[in-house]
Amino acid sequence: MSIFTTFGQKHLYRIAETKKLTMGKEILSFEPKEVFVPVVDPVTSKPVDLKVAVGDEVKEGQLIGTRPENGLPVFASVSGKIVREETLFHANLGRNVKHFVIENDLKHVKVEPLKELGDDATSEEIVARMKEVGLSGHGGAGFPTFIKYQGVTTKNIDTILINAVECEPFLTTDHEAMLKNKEEILKGISFMIKVAGAEKAYIVYKKGNPDLDEAYADLSSYPNIEVRKVKNVYPAGWERYIVKATLKRTYNRLPAEANVIVNNVTTCLMLAKAMKGEVETRKVITVSGNGVQNPNNVELPIYTRAIDVIEFLGGYVGESVSVSFGGPMCSRGVMDDKAVILPFNNALTILPRIKLDTLPCLRCGACTEHCPSGLQPVEIKQAYQAKNMDRMLALTPWHCIACGLCSYVCPSKIDVNDFVKKAKLMTSVQLKKMEAQKSKEGK
Repeated sequence: MSIFTTFGQKHLYRIAETKKLTMGKEILSFEPKEVFVPVVDPVTSKPVDLKVAVGDEVKEGQLIGTRPENGLPVFASVSGKIVREETLFHANLGRNVKHFVIENDLKHVKVEPLKELGDDATSEEIVARMKEVGLSGHGGAGFPTFIKYQGVTTKNIDTILINAVECEPFLTTDHEAMLKNKEEILKGISFMIKVAGAEKAYIVYKKGNPDLDEAYADLSSYPNIEVRKVKNVYPAGWERYIVKATLKRTYNRLPAEANVIVNNVTTCLMLAKAMKGEVETRKVITVSGNGVQNPNNVELPIYTRAIDVIEFLGGYVGESVSVSFGGPMCSRGVMDDKAVILPFNNALTILPRIKLDTLPCLRCGACTEHCPSGLQPVEIKQAYQAKNMDRMLALTPWHCIACGLCSYVCPSKIDVNDFVKKAKLMTSVQLKKMEAQKSKEGK
């Protein structure tokens, strides 16, 4: 069995067909024997400020530690005993880091819930609760939600957009959450509207979803929340796309510049639960693709290893597969299927690995034509290979959203997106150096 990080995992699929693998199935519940809690920050890799140690008994929802950069908490996702430390591959950091291993006692002994906050909660209390429970964006990026709303009243936000587009192939968790948790989602949106002082919120999803149309046809109890539908295209879930498609607005860096905040629909659900005093310890993820025996949506404890839930679903199909933490377009295969599911991971996509014969660039321009950010991916690739920093800076690779379309449409089967990502990283470092130099000269 081998796991690779090649473009071979990205096949040409009809998106609607891939979603049928899990759409409408009963959500399965999985309890692993152990969970593996990373004790480093998932972005900076700095050590977590630990509140427990190996040998301690912990309850579900108990504080393990706090992240050093922003003070966000890390919670135990099961009750049991911390039996050892173990070094495992971290899917977000791309390297091995230390984890605490909690032996699951299957008793679900929980900590006391937080104080419930109702409709009379102040904006400050709602933002504090977002931080207290460690609420992060559930669209895959994991950006701390409280940062979006902290001091937001000074930004003249008039609209909240709820991203329920779920445009990647295979993924169906947001769709299922909308059908099963409508009232809580609407409640979470209402809290977001209150914090931002916004006039309206729009729930945005793709056309061609009659079940969602029916479920959200009557929003009379929430007069400031409406539905908006976008084209069934990829990447319709891109923030810039839905802001422009629904509000006819554009912005330079952040949606707040267009007086908008964008949140994933499952983030709204988690906020509603947090306001009731619940700490997020479990989540529903899509485990799908042609490389797993029984694709399904699975509810499981956060920090479950990928391989454990894959084996729960019957294991792999074939001997050579690619495992991605997320959808097949925006994510890449990981080198180790023992990596754990983090709070902001929403899917595991398992695909058979196909060997592709790469040809020289045909200069066809397909990557440029299809780039939603208006970039020239092949030009960025060539500038990166030539180590031409001036040319890379001129081509602005930092606007890349890593949607994978440039690689997807390339007739030569070149993973153009990989080169653009590398150029994006290199130019980001260079821009920081240039900014530091300017600051130094200014002094």
